[in-house]
Amino acid sequence: MYRYDAATAPLPSIQPVLDSALTAHYLRRNLLIANAAGVLPQLKALTQLERTAQQQPSPAHTLAALAQRQQVLARLQLMATSIASTAAELDCEGERADQVAGYLAEQEDRYEQRLTVLSIGVGAVAGVGTTVFDQKIPQYAFGIGGGLLTAGLGLLTLTSHRTIAFEHPRNLLTDIWEEKPTSALYPPSVWYCLQEKAFSNQGETSVGHNTRQRWQHYGQLAQPNSPKGRQQQALLFGQGGKYSVEELRIRANMLNELQAAVRLIEQDLQALLLALTRTS
Repeated sequence: MYRYDAATAPLPSIQPVLDSALTAHYLRRNLLIANAAGVLPQLKALTQLERTAQQQPSPAHTLAALAQRQQVLARLQLMATSIASTAAELDCEGERADQVAGYLAEQEDRYEQRLTVLSIGVGAVAGVGTTVFDQKIPQYAFGIGGGLLTAGLGLLTLTSHRTIAFEHPRNLLTDIWEEKPTSALYPPSVWYCLQEKAFSNQGETSVGHNTRQRWQHYGQLAQPNSPKGRQQQALLFGQGGKYSVEELRIRANMLNELQAAVRLIEQDLQALLLALTRTS
């Protein structure tokens, strides 16, 4: 569970806080990222204090504005830390899935190599057996038996897909897939940015929703109502289970894509910091 100070939670709507001074100095996207950081009321107070310091110059007014600016910057730094920690967790989980997939793939390759060598050996013995014996019955026995064994080994090679237990009780994919309005796994600032439509390229659907839509091209997620689709959803978005190499790589790709979406929030945070620099 992610614990946070409710006083710094984003407001449901920024509209009641806006005034002409805020909209004159900051773009709407700047104001939304300030709300994500839980600092929009403080930013409004800063614009008022700076205007007072300009209209009525005095050490007291200047110090008040500087103190308020420092408070705003501290909150924004806290949000930057939240973004970095979330991205790091996603990166760690993606790397973990990728490493286990590599290990499992190596085990499968070794098993297939053994079966291939055994199949070649059986074929060689069967071939020699058909030439050694003069009688037809032994020749047929070696030929047919060797062929059946070779076919069986080939079938084992094709169906030798191993699985491995892979647990993830804290699953950062779940809340995105279920499109929850709130999340106990993500920092409020990060979750707000993933759910606010204005942060997506088109501004029509949220970044979280767009990410979920792209996930539906992976594996059986394209058929969410099929038996295999439901089974894969329970595996990927639950607390773990028996994974194949393909499923581990699907999970790693999903985590990496979500990590990229989280890191993009840094661009909007940087834009707000630049806007603050211009108004100082």
